Amino acid sequence: MSDWTAHVHVKWNKEAPVWENWDWLKEWPEVKSAWSTMGNWDMTLWVNVDSPAKLEEFIHKKLRSKDWVCDTESTWGKRVWAA
Repeated sequence: MSDWTAHVHVKWNKEAPVWENWDWLKEWPEVKSAWSTMGNWDMTLWVNVDSPAKLEEFIHKKLRSKDWVCDTESTWGKRVWAA
């Protein structure tokens, strides 16, 4: 359990489609999982990249190229315990 994982929080705008099928995420091999969220963000992506530079590349060249993305925030997390 020593791997760090990037989390990208995404805010949608009015162009966001109504999603019933999330299979389009398979186009992005970096994405390990996607979570619908409540609060300030609409979605969180768990992204498997090996450096902050690769994360920025994913965010700016792939994610932010979508017209429905209004804002993003990224963090890194490392699992230190699990039940």
